[in-house]
Amino acid sequence: MKELLKSLRKFHNECPPVAKEADNPFFKSKYATLDAIQEHIRPHLQKNGMVITQVNEVTGDGTPVVTTTVWHVDSGEFLESQFPIVVSKNTAQDYGSAVSYAKRYSLSGLLNLTIQDEDDDGNRATFGDNKVSVSALQPKTDDIKPWLNEGSQTWGKVVESLKNGYTMNDVRNKYKVSKAVEAKLMAAIAS
Repeated sequence: MKELLKSLRKFHNECPPVAKEADNPFFKSKYATLDAIQEHIRPHLQKNGMVITQVNEVTGDGTPVVTTTVWHVDSGEFLESQFPIVVSKNTAQDYGSAVSYAKRYSLSGLLNLTIQDEDDDGNRATFGDNKVSVSALQPKTDDIKPWLNEGSQTWGKVVESLKNGYTMNDVRNKYKVSKAVEAKLMAAIAS
């Protein structure tokens, strides 16, 4: 998978975080739609010789899943993941909602995408049409922290703080940090 991994590395260095543009009135939150994610990543995938396929399938044990595959066009190398399609009711609308949710999260996970802000979407697949308690809607401490992104106004300050003795735990107490950003921070302080 040498060629695919080279292309994925370039993709990660070039693709900025995906913005959440859709409103979820049930949870009073925002999320990134499948269309928005696909439109956001498509030029970065194409530039680096990759394409994505997503197929609804049923596993050997009868579990419906979305299989997402990232392909390296020239070499034919690929990386694949499966995400279960979970529905609370057996209706076409709930199934469609669950498929869209599975595609978004499978795609985001496989490509290790950074999605800005908190994401409470997928409640339909989880809760159906039932209301949830007020405590479930309260933000967790992590949800009110801003994401730390390379190139942001605070990036240089965080790198400098880490060089001067701060730890990643100190950084995580103030910011949400993805694994990819943590790796970039470690590389920045090592140089």
